[in-house]
Amino acid sequence: MLFRSGIYGGHFLGQALAAGFATIEGEKLAQSFHGYFLKPGNPNLPLEYHVARIRESRNSEIRGITAMQEGETRFYMLAAFKLPEEGDEHQKAAPPVPGPEAVIADRESAGKPPFPFPMTQHGRVEMEFVSDSFVAEHFNPDREPELCVWMRVPDEATDARTAQCLLAFLSDGTLMFNSVLPYGVPFQTHRLTSLDQSAWFHRPVDPSKWLLYDQRSTAAADGRGLNEGEVYSQDGQLIMSTAQESMLRRIPG
Repeated sequence: MLFRSGIYGGHFLGQALAAGFATIEGEKLAQSFHGYFLKPGNPNLPLEYHVARIRESRNSEIRGITAMQEGETRFYMLAAFKLPEEGDEHQKAAPPVPGPEAVIADRESAGKPPFPFPMTQHGRVEMEFVSDSFVAEHFNPDREPELCVWMRVPDEATDARTAQCLLAFLSDGTLMFNSVLPYGVPFQTHRLTSLDQSAWFHRPVDPSKWLLYDQRSTAAADGRGLNEGEVYSQDGQLIMSTAQESMLRRIPG
């Protein structure tokens, strides 16, 4: 599988959220973010993050975060932060899928290595497909545009703010690939890239524990795909909801 070059979108999301947190005092956590991938980033050059204080109050704050490289804006995020509070609760139920241990055991018994996601190459992140992956051998024009993965950042149990930055980092990993599944293979038949992404945090979580990322594409038109997902803890609590628009363009020939 050939992945596109450049800075992985999750780096922008996680680092921008961390830059926003650097200006937030007290116990506030991230409520949501809305990010726009404006230009590809060069992984060999430094990034500068500039934070604008859009709104400040006792209970909530909003920050505008700009990622700059070589004097150009590469990424922009609007992030909201608030104090935790008690309230009414309901959620969408987690899908009934095999646990991560069973998924790993099935993969290993078949003699297959883990899928080579770029963010997993140095062991900092673990990801395991519950669904079929998006490689050529799994292409099926009748396939539903849905993916499901287990993921975690092992040995990185940390504070609630850093955990949210790690979730932001993970959230871009497979989301854009949902829209291409009935039509072809990423980077072989179609050009793909994240255009923008939003996320809403519902509960704190320890990202060193396995998390289920259930995803789907709800629309494709005009050279774009709309992808949505939910992140659940292993005991079924809804942790985070995501939505993303991605490029979906056929490669000529």
